[in-house]
Formats: sequence, C-alpha cells, structure tokens
Amino acid sequence: MALQLTITKGVTTLMPPPEGYDVDFENPQRNGNIACYWLTGVGSVLAVLFLAQRLYVKTILRGKFGVDDGLLVIAWLFSLAIQALIVRAFVDKYIGVHVWEMPFTKFQENYKFGVFIHTIVYAPPTALTKMVLLLFYVQLQNQASWFRWGTYAVMFINIGASTGIFVSSIFACRPIAMGWDLTITEGKCIDRPAMYEATASFGMIVDILIISLPIPMVIQLQMSRSKKIGLILMFILGSITVVTSIVRLVLLVTEIEQVDSTWVAGPINYWVSIEANLLIICASLPTLRQFIRTIAPNLLTSADNSKYFKGSGSGSRGPIRTIGEISSRDKRARDRTPYDYDGDIMMETLVGAEVEEGSQRKSGDGGSGSGRGTHDDRGGITKTRTAEVTSYSVHQAGGEADRGRSFV
Repeated sequence: MALQLTITKGVTTLMPPPEGYDVDFENPQRNGNIACYWLTGVGSVLAVLFLAQRLYVKTILRGKFGVDDGLLVIAWLFSLAIQALIVRAFVDKYIGVHVWEMPFTKFQENYKFGVFIHTIVYAPPTALTKMVLLLFYVQLQNQASWFRWGTYAVMFINIGASTGIFVSSIFACRPIAMGWDLTITEGKCIDRPAMYEATASFGMIVDILIISLPIPMVIQLQMSRSKKIGLILMFILGSITVVTSIVRLVLLVTEIEQVDSTWVAGPINYWVSIEANLLIICASLPTLRQFIRTIAPNLLTSADNSKYFKGSGSGSRGPIRTIGEISSRDKRARDRTPYDYDGDIMMETLVGAEVEEGSQRKSGDGGSGSGRGTHDDRGGITKTRTAEVTSYSVHQAGGEADRGRSFV
C-alpha cells in the first residue's frame, strides 16, 4: 500500500495539518519533552545509586558476585540504551511532535530507532530484572515446596513471554526491513499496537505473580504483625513496576491508534523511561537493609529497641547484652526469618531486663547463662527466664523466692 504524503508549506509530511493550524517546522508544539528529560535524569541517578549499593553489599560485604548480579548489570545497560533512544527521539523532535509538523524525511530517518530498535531493546531489561527477583526467591531459606515450584513456573512464564515479544519485535514484518523502512510497500506486518498492548499486559501479569507468591508464607511466619507487614511491603515495592505497566497499558489502549501517533507517544515513552529505572531500583531492594545497617547501624535498631524496652508500673527496665557479653562476630549470627538471603532481611536480637521492687540482683558473675537463682551478699535470690528469638522457643529456668525477672 503506497503512502499518501502531502505538502505543507513546501515541505513533504506524512499527513496534512487540521484546518486552521499554523504549522511551524522550526519550533513545533511539544508534548512531554521537559518531563522526559527530568524523569530520565533523576531516575537514572537513583537507579545507579541503588545498583551501586547492591553491588557493594554483594561484592565487598559478602565477597561474591552472583549470576543474578550479572543479569542485573546487563539489564541496567539495556535500560540506559532504551532511555538514550527515548531522549534522542525527543531531542530530534520525533516523539512528542505533531506528525504534520515533522518533515517526512525526519520521520523516516528516526522510525528505525523510535519504533523498530526501541521495541527490541525494551524486552531484555524487563525480563532480566524480573528474573533477578525470582532468583532471589529461589535462594530464600526454608521454602515450602509449592513456593519453590511456583517460582519456577513464574520464571517459565517470564522467559516464554519475553522471548516471544523479543522475537516478534525483530520479525514484525516480512521482509524484515519493512519494519523500519516506510518506502517498502510490498509485504506484511503484524499489528504493532496489539503487540505493544500484549507487552504491557504480560509485564503486569508477571509483576502480580511475583507480588503474590511470598505473601502466604509471610502470613504464616511466627513474628509480629508489624514485621509481617514490613516484609509484605518490601515484596510489593520489589514489583512496583506493575503500576507503570498498568498506566502504560491504559495509555496504549486509549492513544496508540490515534492518527497523530508521534504526538501521543510523548507521555507513553516517558512512562517507559520511568519503568526502565524502577526495574533496576526494585531489583536492588533486597540488599538495601544490609547496606543501611552497615553505613548507619543505629538507624534500623533504635526504634525497635525502644519498642521492646517500654515499661509500666514500679518496675525498672533497661537493655542488657546477652548473659556473658556478645562478641562482634556473634552479632552477625542474628535471628532470621525464612526470607533471609545472606543477611538481606534480618531480625534483631533483643535483650531486656526487668526487676520489680523488692527484688535483688547480683551484679557480679551472672554470665553463665544457666538461668539458676543466685545469692548476692545479702542473700537475695533472683529468678530468670530466657527466650531464644531464633527458634521462637522459650526456655525457662529459675530458683526460688524473689520476683526479679530478666528477658533475653
């Protein structure tokens, strides 16, 4: 089918302007270019910072660089490439400009980058970052069998859908060159808008599956409700790109088939840029807690400690270390949930003490941890109870008499 070109102010364009529209090829109207520059710039910086903290934790603190880290670095490179293509299209006034204010030569020159290559480059980072999160699931401790097989199933769906989209993007037309060369009129192409909608839909479905997988296991954990909510929020944040997928899908369904496609492509593409950076940020979240614990150890512990040592009545409470002092190396062997992955999500070992009025404590050799009552110089007897948070089991031991209690 031959192209129906038109002449506007002596310039060949793909279509004529609406009646009464004053065409300005030098300074055309723009849609979304400033927003794209800001979102891409700020988002890229944040993505680099989050990726850097992950690599610092994995290579420096843990001394290992895994397959998932390699996949994430590759995904980051692809995300930079897709954003470079988007920014280039805005700078060259191919995206976010009315199609009738664009010479056909420019439209043709940029079509290869803005449509053909853009679609191909977009598939790898979305697939790879989702694989990074799923590999994180695979390495979690104490998995139920349904969780492990569910993770493998989502991996299969992710790989299959992404491969199909990638191949379809390359071989969208027959001959292949028809995918970017508008002067080729003999051939056939697939429905590109439908392919874009399928891409957004598959991404949204996989994100929802990734969010849903760990929630049943978190609910069954023996921990406080606040910690459960914190874990669930972390997994939800890890797949927050479902929001960008939904927004992009809505824009695609409502806007992509408009005649003035280059104009409506402005907002669609800066949402792609947002998603490209969020993919890297979300995949880097599992190591963030350990990173903060390393550079600002008091930031995550002060609030928890104050919560556990609140008291009421006449008794006095105060934090103590474990019976006998905790060495610095022992501090690293803290209690973990089944969702710990090399220290990503760790629980604090909390130590507190309460002594009611009328009780007497011995301040000397109380470090054996035996839990037996001891006599001080005035003959007082204390009774101790210990609880190990690690196994969620409680061990009780005690002597007779006074009401002094300590919790470890």
